[in-house]
Amino acid sequence: MKLLGMNLKAAVWALVTLTSSISFGQSIKKCDGSVLSITSEKIGKLSEQEIGDFLSTFGEECRNNVEFTEWSNELLFDVMEMQTQLTLTTIEQDKRIDLGEILEVIASPLLDEDIDTLIAKVRSTNVEPKLKQKVLEKLTIAKNSLKN
Repeated sequence: MKLLGMNLKAAVWALVTLTSSISFGQSIKKCDGSVLSITSEKIGKLSEQEIGDFLSTFGEECRNNVEFTEWSNELLFDVMEMQTQLTLTTIEQDKRIDLGEILEVIASPLLDEDIDTLIAKVRSTNVEPKLKQKVLEKLTIAKNSLKN
């Protein structure tokens, strides 16, 4: 009996380990709405990996996907607002992220965002000065576009 219980535990452990490594080891695809859903559910409590996964869904090929574009744009500003330092640190370190596309999205908010607050938060981050300057330039463009 005890031997059967040990084999069952080992089989369950192997199955859980295999399943976990498959789901966490999968690559993130551009325009992946399921990543947006996870991001939306955990906003404000995202890990660096989750922020990296979210930001890596952005790509030029998503621009014609209206639903993805609207949702990802809104989420980007929410994530940046709630987790500014971690978002910029992730952008700085995660090579999967298309920085040019992220900067384009920052410059083009689809909703009336509180850009002044975000600018202040970005200014107070501890990231590479060139990245900070690029983000601040795009936020200034966004602020000016919302005034018009």
